[in-house]
Amino acid sequence: MSVVVMLTFQAADGRYGALVEMFEAILPDTVKRPGAELVRAAGNPASGTITLYEVWDRIESQQAYIAWRTERGDIAKLGALLREPPQIEQLTSLF
Repeated sequence: MSVVVMLTFQAADGRYGALVEMFEAILPDTVKRPGAELVRAAGNPASGTITLYEVWDRIESQQAYIAWRTERGDIAKLGALLREPPQIEQLTSLF
């Protein structure tokens, strides 16, 4: 059964545009990672938030992806654009 991971990012003041640009640059690689079934992003410029909706074959695939992004330095770059750590919710796909 697939796993759904929802991540909500709050951009630091004045950094929403840079956050959007970063996701535009890195998300095409995300959908190519082993186990990635679906990745969607939606944003709200008024509140400065971006939410990612990810579907993975299993949570270990998503964790391996995060480890890969961390090794590349992408997580540190992302953190520099945020007001606070992302909110993460993990769900089990029902159908």
